[in-house]
Amino acid sequence: MIVEKDKEPGMDCTLQGVIVARHGEGTHNTGEYYSSDPEHPNYIESRLTELGRKQASMLASELLEAGLSRENICKVIVSPLPRTIETATIVLNALNVPINIMERDKRVIESNAGDREGQQYHQYHDSDFWFPEDPESFGGETSEQIRDRMNQVYSQALSEHCLSDGYVLIFSHGSPIYMLLEAIEGKGIKLPTAGYKKIPCYFRL
Repeated sequence: MIVEKDKEPGMDCTLQGVIVARHGEGTHNTGEYYSSDPEHPNYIESRLTELGRKQASMLASELLEAGLSRENICKVIVSPLPRTIETATIVLNALNVPINIMERDKRVIESNAGDREGQQYHQYHDSDFWFPEDPESFGGETSEQIRDRMNQVYSQALSEHCLSDGYVLIFSHGSPIYMLLEAIEGKGIKLPTAGYKKIPCYFRL
C-alpha cells in the first residue's frame, strides 16, 4: 500500500492528529506468553500488572501535558483485549473523558499467534518474537495482514468529522502499532509498554 505525504500539513484532514498508544505492562509480558485470541482454546487472559497500571497513569499525565483533554478527544478506539481496555479506562478517567466514548475494534487487536496461543514465545527462538518467521505455518497472522487492518483504522480516523483541533486515540499493541507507523512514516517504532506516538495529520494511505 502506497503512502503519500500531503504537500501541506493538515491538507485534506478533518482532525488535528491520531495518537496511538500501547497498553501498559500486562501479565503476559512478565509471563512471556502469547495472549492474542480470546476465542482460542489455549488463550490465557492478560491483565495489567501493578506496574502496568502505574504506566497507564503516567501515560495519562503525558497526554495531559501534550494538550489532550475532554474537549479535544473526539474518538477513542480500543483493542478488545483486557489489558488495552484497562489502559484506556485509566487514561480516560484521568482526562475526565466519558468511558462510553470507547469503541472496541478487533482491527487494532494483538497480532494473532495462531497455534502458539498461550505458549511462551521464547521457546521458539525467533530472531524477533514480535514478528516470527513464517507465521502462516502455525496459523499466525502475517505482517501484511496486520498492516492492512491497522491502515484501515487509520484511514477511517482521518475521514472522521471531528473538531479541527481534535484527536483520535487508538489503544493497541506493540507489533500492530509498529506496522502502522512503518506504513505511515516509513519506519516502525517498538513502543515500550504504555508508550505513545502522536501522528500529525500529514499523511494519507
